[in-house]
Amino acid sequence: MRKPKFILGWLLATLIFSCNKGSNHPTDDKSSLLGKWILVETLQDPGDGSGKWTAVDQQNYYYLRLNTDSTVETNCFTGLGGAKKFRAVNDSVINFIYANGQTMINRYLLDNSSLTVTGGCYEPCGSKFVRAVR
Repeated sequence: MRKPKFILGWLLATLIFSCNKGSNHPTDDKSSLLGKWILVETLQDPGDGSGKWTAVDQQNYYYLRLNTDSTVETNCFTGLGGAKKFRAVNDSVINFIYANGQTMINRYLLDNSSLTVTGGCYEPCGSKFVRAVR
């Protein structure tokens, strides 16, 4: 009699502690990228490895907004007619699709409330953003 009670108790505990109130759908990594980001630092290396992250001149001016419909609003990525769409390929690669149809493959690092986007240049370059306060 003791063994069936133990097994029943173990099954009940497993069911109770394994359930959560979240969605049964897999988490979409893109969702954490969504929203408005403010540019705070940039990296431009002249090709000799001397490039350093430097603060932007106009704080709270440059921004990147990644929308739920995969569109981009920005005053940062303006080359090639401006970035118009994005696609999060995985948890470290993001593609920006520009107005002229060209796709730029970039790496990104999402860390708490900051987003670092690198790549798209021959030499090391990048942009560091912080999430905009709502």
